[in-house]
Amino acid sequence: MLKMLRKIGALGATALALSTLLIACGGEDPTPTPRPAATPTPTAAMMAAEPTPTPEAMMEEEATPTPDTSGSTGPAPTPTPVPRPTPTPLPVDPGFDAEAYFKGKTISMMVGYNPGGGTDAQARFMSRAWPEYIPGNPRIVVRNLTPNVVQRNFVWNSKPDGLTLGLEASSGIFAQFTPTAEFDLREITMIGITSGKEGLWVIRGTMPYDCIDSAFDSQGPALTVGTSAPTPADLASYVAVGWLADRLNVPLEIRNVSAAGSAEQYVMIERGDVNSWVSGTIWDQYPRTRPGWTGSGFIRPFADLSFPGFDLGHNGEADFHCPNVADEYFEGEELDLWVALRGPQVYASKNIIGPAGIPNEVTAVLRTALADAMANEEFANTMQDFTGIKNAFTHGDVAAQELTATVNSYINRQAQIDEITQAVFDKYVR
Repeated sequence: MLKMLRKIGALGATALALSTLLIACGGEDPTPTPRPAATPTPTAAMMAAEPTPTPEAMMEEEATPTPDTSGSTGPAPTPTPVPRPTPTPLPVDPGFDAEAYFKGKTISMMVGYNPGGGTDAQARFMSRAWPEYIPGNPRIVVRNLTPNVVQRNFVWNSKPDGLTLGLEASSGIFAQFTPTAEFDLREITMIGITSGKEGLWVIRGTMPYDCIDSAFDSQGPALTVGTSAPTPADLASYVAVGWLADRLNVPLEIRNVSAAGSAEQYVMIERGDVNSWVSGTIWDQYPRTRPGWTGSGFIRPFADLSFPGFDLGHNGEADFHCPNVADEYFEGEELDLWVALRGPQVYASKNIIGPAGIPNEVTAVLRTALADAMANEEFANTMQDFTGIKNAFTHGDVAAQELTATVNSYINRQAQIDEITQAVFDKYVR
């Protein structure tokens, strides 16, 4: 299978560590509630309930798009290693026949965004390259189901047999605390994390700013970003952006749009509906998805919103020369708050999950299959080259522990975050 994909190109794979988030947020671990989990109790920032959304798209697997791979993405940054939790392997039945279990089966890999974005691209790559690492070589079919919270609910309510998985674009912590969420991330089955820690804010080249410090106390045009935020609870990672703008006095306007995945963001910034874009693992994708954008200056770096200590670096066309705001502007309590606000978005970018209750034997097989694939240089390099997303693998055993601790840390600050969320919504959402 991978021989068919070699022509896409190859880049170096990098393994990054993330447990600093758990240290920065702090707090004790509440005991997870048993499944089914109750919908989170609305807070002051979540009182405006919205109707359950209707899925916009659910489609069978399409042909994998052929990206432009003419440019090099440059070397990935090498962060300072930080301590990780000790993996706790699952107890399994040694007589379980994984080959027989998966043989002839089809795994539905759910994606909560429309085709054309980075999450969709990774899912389609994995649908072709990952099966050979799973005993029985099951077929994997990509299915797009939007909006994302509906896709997450769908996975949560699916039969826990390991045949319905979600490839997610973030940890989902913000989504869990929206009125329509039915899932508890402390109970989902975490298969593993393939990337994380990145975050960025870019602007159109016509904007009269360089890095974010050039916009401090500015009377110039507002930075406009687009997201789907009918209620304060839907702001998700944009709460951090609003808090940052307020703290540093940067002119900002958050435009409430119907959909704001990568596919929609490309269109919005291309035609000038917005003049900036806040995202995660997109910096290294630009040379593939929109060759020349960063090289020509059509879009330019504005602020590095990555996890503390992470450097976005060079994407093959341009260097992300703006500093990491966590390292440059915050310390002490403010840094802890920034990590609590931003961390749930950047803690885990691409990750694979399943519903609660998947048998240990099936979970262990899938975790091992993902670990084996990510440890294979050809698989990892080809996926990174195809998607433009830096690899940062975390084994499912560790990722599950980290996710639970991260959710609990967020909960411990929820009252403060709810207050900030409402203030950001009132001040910036239009």
